[in-house]
Amino acid sequence: MNTRDQKLCRDQPRRGVTRKLATGLASALWAVAFQASAQALPGLSLYGMPLKGAVAADFTAAAVAAGARTLAPKTTGTLEFDVKQAGVPALERLTVVVKDMRVMSARFDIKSYGQENEALRALLVEKYGVPRAVGAGRQPFPSFAARFAPRGSFEWEFAQAMKLVYSQPALGDPSLTYFDSAPAAATSANPAPRELPLKLDGLREKF
Repeated sequence: MNTRDQKLCRDQPRRGVTRKLATGLASALWAVAFQASAQALPGLSLYGMPLKGAVAADFTAAAVAAGARTLAPKTTGTLEFDVKQAGVPALERLTVVVKDMRVMSARFDIKSYGQENEALRALLVEKYGVPRAVGAGRQPFPSFAARFAPRGSFEWEFAQAMKLVYSQPALGDPSLTYFDSAPAAATSANPAPRELPLKLDGLREKF
């Protein structure tokens, strides 16, 4: 055996150890991200106002001030907004469900592809952290904010039973839904569920 072969034989165990250490580190980072995301976040707000029990008229004023444009509602008990000019990438239309003049849920229709969708997911992770994959065994870290949108539903939990759910179905367009899970749980209803040069500053209260 020549000198080169002897060196390769000596280096082989070291490479195996290095790979094991890298794998262990990745697993540890994933576990930390999962633990952090599992903790409830502070109260959920949209357009600078807390959503828990928000008065519909006050929410409308806040949305318009943030750049949303009111539209004729499609159904009774809803508010509709065009939010394409509000400054947040990929958000297109907002439907708000109202009951007793209070906001029950707010659902954004989202552009389903391209850099705007990727930028929105990156902003969500920057603002709220890594979401929990609903009905899945693995945490979507770091793939939720990767170039291609993951399939399925991903949620963040907040104080006062508020939730935020990003839903990417196999067929159809994705959505981003803010809702109070307490009434839904009480009635057993199911709620409708590459680095970019875009900064969170100035957009923090708009999604």
